Amino acid sequence: MLNSKSLKGIGLLQLEILHLISLGKKERIEIIEEHIDEGNLIEYIFNKYQDEFSIAFDNEVYGNEALNLYFKNYSGHIQGNESRKYGIMNEDDGLLLISALISDKIEHSATNWTN
Repeated sequence: MLNSKSLKGIGLLQLEILHLISLGKKERIEIIEEHIDEGNLIEYIFNKYQDEFSIAFDNEVYGNEALNLYFKNYSGHIQGNESRKYGIMNEDDGLLLISALISDKIEHSATNWTN
């Protein structure tokens, strides 16, 4: 059983998001932020695009609760600041916002990494 606070799978989620972007999929930022606020972003994305996902985010392997909580921690901090904080300019670049928030975790965690 995974640690309930583990973000295991967040890198694979980012790869799935990049795959969706490469396929030309779009999500409105306001819809993504709504699901971030509701704490169900992982389920929303996985259920909508599960035919395109190569990895299941159905709570069998990865803990969606911890992943959703990670994104929910951004609730209220990003709304209206997407372009200034992450360079996201288009209303339908919600998938890019997810990827940017994952990159934010990498940037903050990298201070503790060594070669």
